[in-house]
Amino acid sequence: MPEKSFEFPIRVYYEDTDAGGIVYYANYLKFFERARTEWLRALGIEQDILLSNNIAFVVTQVLMNNKKARVLMNY
Repeated sequence: MPEKSFEFPIRVYYEDTDAGGIVYYANYLKFFERARTEWLRALGIEQDILLSNNIAFVVTQVLMNNKKARVLMNY
């Protein structure tokens, strides 16, 4: 069975960056969460419906290895 891929482009705004125009490290987690929400939507899963049934996805640990910095206005 072929793998399904999912892409969710993120535009980097000024508010996402530090003084050097590089994405502040904690903002990657916001990007991940947005992408996860959209991935679930693409699968037909709406988190508000799950929450109304006392079902939630909870992140308990995060380990990030950033390979390349994202910069201002990078798509």
